[in-house]
Amino acid sequence: MKYTALAGVVAGALGLMPQLTLALPQEVNEAATTQQDADMEVITVVAHRQPRQLSEVAGTVTIINEDDLQRDLVINAADLVRYQPGVELDDDSSRFGNSGFRIRGIGGNRTAVVIDQVPVADYFAVGSYSDTGRGLLELGLASRVEILRGPASTMYGSKALGGVVAVHLLDAEDVLLNDKRGSRVQAGFNSDSHRANVMGATAFGGGGTRLLLAGAVQYGEDIRSADLDDALRDEQHRRQQAVLVSAETDTAFGEWQFTLDAMNESRDTDIQSIIGTGRLSATTSLVGEDSRNQYRLLAELNIDPMGWIDRGSWRLYHQSTEIEQDSFEQRMLLPEPLDIERLFDFEQTTTGVGTDLETDIQIASIRHRIGYGFELMSSTLQDQRDASQTNLATNETTKTLLGETFPLRDFPRSRVTELGIYLHDEFELWEDGPILSPGIRYEHYKLRTREDALFTERYPDTEVTDLTHDAWLPKLGVIWSVADNTEWFAQYARGYRAPPFSDVNIGLYYPQFQVLAIANPDLKAERGYAFETGLRGRDSDTQWSITAYHNRYSDFIQSRASLGFDPARQLLIFQSINRDKVVIEGVEANWEQRWTDTWSSAVSAEYSRGEDRESGRDLADVAPPRLIAQLQYEAQDWDTRLVFTAVRGQRELVDEAESPLFSAPGYATFDWISRWYATPDLNVTAGVFNLTDKRYWRNARVSGMPVDDPSLPVLAEAGRSVGASLYYRF
Repeated sequence: MKYTALAGVVAGALGLMPQLTLALPQEVNEAATTQQDADMEVITVVAHRQPRQLSEVAGTVTIINEDDLQRDLVINAADLVRYQPGVELDDDSSRFGNSGFRIRGIGGNRTAVVIDQVPVADYFAVGSYSDTGRGLLELGLASRVEILRGPASTMYGSKALGGVVAVHLLDAEDVLLNDKRGSRVQAGFNSDSHRANVMGATAFGGGGTRLLLAGAVQYGEDIRSADLDDALRDEQHRRQQAVLVSAETDTAFGEWQFTLDAMNESRDTDIQSIIGTGRLSATTSLVGEDSRNQYRLLAELNIDPMGWIDRGSWRLYHQSTEIEQDSFEQRMLLPEPLDIERLFDFEQTTTGVGTDLETDIQIASIRHRIGYGFELMSSTLQDQRDASQTNLATNETTKTLLGETFPLRDFPRSRVTELGIYLHDEFELWEDGPILSPGIRYEHYKLRTREDALFTERYPDTEVTDLTHDAWLPKLGVIWSVADNTEWFAQYARGYRAPPFSDVNIGLYYPQFQVLAIANPDLKAERGYAFETGLRGRDSDTQWSITAYHNRYSDFIQSRASLGFDPARQLLIFQSINRDKVVIEGVEANWEQRWTDTWSSAVSAEYSRGEDRESGRDLADVAPPRLIAQLQYEAQDWDTRLVFTAVRGQRELVDEAESPLFSAPGYATFDWISRWYATPDLNVTAGVFNLTDKRYWRNARVSGMPVDDPSLPVLAEAGRSVGASLYYRF
């Protein structure tokens, strides 16, 4: 089922509407007006886990539909949020993939990413040679993406502290041109990293059954950072493949859908930017070979009305992710040259079941929409690092590097079980009065270590601990229509993130440097308290909104913090601990205007600031103010638009030792994108990005880096680049 409504009403019908209004009875006029208003809105699912018009959501949701994906030349996750204020891609490495999305300054595992309601695998990184990323190739097979800003733990549990990015994959109805068959192909490229993708899908239908077969292939290289000498490039070659198979059938209970999607990704990187600096001063070669394999099985039942259930769905899923990263280093400048090989493996398997149901009831003449459901999932996680060092002068090989003996684990083999049960309601206090939407969730988190001979052997003096956390997560929203198609909204929401497996139990012991990491059985869950309010409105030619938010976070977890020297152990002790309070607040505004049948514009802006209340330091993760302005011209069979992006320079930043951090300077860029509709089923899009060939950095790529970090030049964005895509359905 599609959840996208018409963006407007046909101009001729609008012209006749006043005459029809005079002729029809009042009840019919009101119904027609209500339907007309609904037709001008887009439907969202992410906020309530059930379809809602955006005007019914007490919060900020962005919908990026299939047409947006095409017109913005979206090939990867960075393209997806290129023009989204308040949202960035966490991607601070020239070698590894992104770690997810950063929403209003909160990213990594603190922001939930779900694909067809299934959470993606956790992000984990340790040291300089191990970084799992999040793996978002599914964007090549996505039909819609929804972004919910701010804490959303009431509906999505742990890991939704910063917000939610919900990716919806293609289904058969997206591809079918009639009830029997439909196909589509899409191909695109962008010269910013010599990347290209090809996607194909075909669907069949008949007799209440539908089948979808789809696949996508992507290839890319390293970003051609502006003003970067080719000799300093971290040359990379990326190859990604994905398949999607989906079958749907109508039954007496509703629609069953069975989905299999799988992806494979490989990255080969020849790192040059940091060779000869710091610990790599004697290094002459550093090559990384990384791969990611994952698959997901999903069975879902979209329920027809039955008994007290008016709508809803059940789902059962299983997901497996395997990551292998190999690093090969040569240190030929030493008196006795060395050859070093490092291997890293990470595996996560998750099985879960969940339901989202809704019932319409009337209590004391007040109509209620009551939503309820649960999510139960169990994940097993393990990693392993191995390494060997060969002295090329003596041909002697050792598996002890810097005092560490390999193989080893960074945390014991673990099982994490999470259970969330939620209940929320929506009701109007009185006719034409405010609509309240209270909700609450019970969240249970259980971390259990499994028997692990390797971890025990490597860290015999390290105590491991199991952990159990319970939390009640309330929220309260209110929407009040203050004029036709204009409403005021506000909400309070509680966020929550349970202590991660890798912070509770840490495997780290460097006897050569007298360093030891210890477990923390008293580690608290991170909590967020979000306050948000705003106004928004719409009519046939205009859509606007302004939102202010104030988010307070407490007990932020600092991984592997130094506790100082322990005289009893004669070791420097590290432990993951809770920090005090962090505050992030800001304002977001959007205005879209159709001036004539051919000219339109859109302006969006954000201002935010973040502060560590314990130290008074500005937060490097919070992006500086940004303005995005678009001017578009539409003809009968083509359109073109100019996009202007301006970002203020980041504030002066320092780390905990008051040492200066790199502050990305301000910049302004222009993009020019055009689309030609050759036929109703064929369109071609082309664009020129960074027209002025400006050298600049996105804050999310460089936040927290020292001012003299040698990798900064390769993390700059691409200079002038061109892109194009072709879309054809048949």
